Amino acid sequence: MDGWAIVDGTGTPLAEARIPITDVGFTHGYSVFETLMLGPGRDLADNLTRLSKSAAAAMISYPGDDLLRAEVARVAEQVGADAVVRITLTGDGRRIVWATPLETGRRGRPVRCATQPWLPQGSAIDGSVKHRSRMDWMVALRRHGADEILLVDAAGRFTEGTSSAVLASIDGRLMTAPWDGRILRSTTLARLLRLANDLGIDVVRQGALAKGPFDGLYLASTTRWLAPVIELDGRPLPGWDPIGKRLFDATEA
Repeated sequence: MDGWAIVDGTGTPLAEARIPITDVGFTHGYSVFETLMLGPGRDLADNLTRLSKSAAAAMISYPGDDLLRAEVARVAEQVGADAVVRITLTGDGRRIVWATPLETGRRGRPVRCATQPWLPQGSAIDGSVKHRSRMDWMVALRRHGADEILLVDAAGRFTEGTSSAVLASIDGRLMTAPWDGRILRSTTLARLLRLANDLGIDVVRQGALAKGPFDGLYLASTTRWLAPVIELDGRPLPGWDPIGKRLFDATEA
């Protein structure tokens, strides 16, 4: 894979980057991370704020915004202005910043999804911490052969996806789960909700019922931005609806 990495301050081509196999981030998934997309008009502030909060909750040392901004700039110099950057901090104090070229065509690409029950985190951390312990979700993705797993709470409402926020367009409004500590506070969704407000689109902070119906069901993430769900648990969905297209087109203008 083309890209560039900085591990504890040392830069190498991505394929040559190494960490010890004894690092607790590898052996136990004890790490926190952020994924962000660089480009004109983008700022790291929201991602770094969330990363610092995740690190504090996980009792992982945070190296400071200035150092991380500098290392993000260094990997971007190697990869190009339009890059996807990932920052990982491990429980053993290791710092990994790496970048790859932006995958063209992923933005807005339709996705096929499956559902599974949302379960609360353990007692030590809540769902607002962005950590690497995600084997359960990865197994579910492979089992279903889906692009994304959408999690559904005991009330039958969407909470979040395995790597995305979930929002639904219903009767001219957007519905999406609240940030009440159960789920990750999506920086991409935050940007979309600000855009919806600017466009005069009503937003209801409640997850949509997974059984539907909805005029459009969407994922929001750093690299997808806003993507329509065209299949859910094997049943076809309509894809783009006027509200979703209005949001997407407003960002393309």
